[in-house]
Amino acid sequence: MAKEKPVLINLLAIARYEHAPDYPIQFMTKGILRMGNGDEAVLEYTESSQDEETGEISTAQVSLSLEKDRVTMTRQGECSNTMVFVPDHRFEGVYQTPFGSMDMAVYARGVRCEIGEKKGSVHLKYQINLQGAYASTNELHLEYTENGSESIQ
Repeated sequence: MAKEKPVLINLLAIARYEHAPDYPIQFMTKGILRMGNGDEAVLEYTESSQDEETGEISTAQVSLSLEKDRVTMTRQGECSNTMVFVPDHRFEGVYQTPFGSMDMAVYARGVRCEIGEKKGSVHLKYQINLQGAYASTNELHLEYTENGSESIQ
């Protein structure tokens, strides 16, 4: 069984759209890190977001399966999906929303993971297409540190 430990997560995600301003999201949260064999790990955390119109807060459970050159992100909540990031590869899947499902494709332009028991990071650059059309270009920068060890910069 993988060793489980609490971690602090600092995440910055940026979505870039063609005809709209960049949409950055930054937050800190607590999570769980499960180290696997060698350079593999699973990082889990809860993501919260507030609807700008209604003020309603929704949450999603996020799981990142980390390998040196591959990241699999699974999000379970009101909107659910799985995305696989491998450099210069396209992944096709389905984006589940309360209004129905949409075909989704992800093309990873950059994937970098540094996996350690006390600290690590994930950096992704990728493009998303929904229903066959360009949706956005995205970046995800995530750093984690063992809860109680070093502060996150």
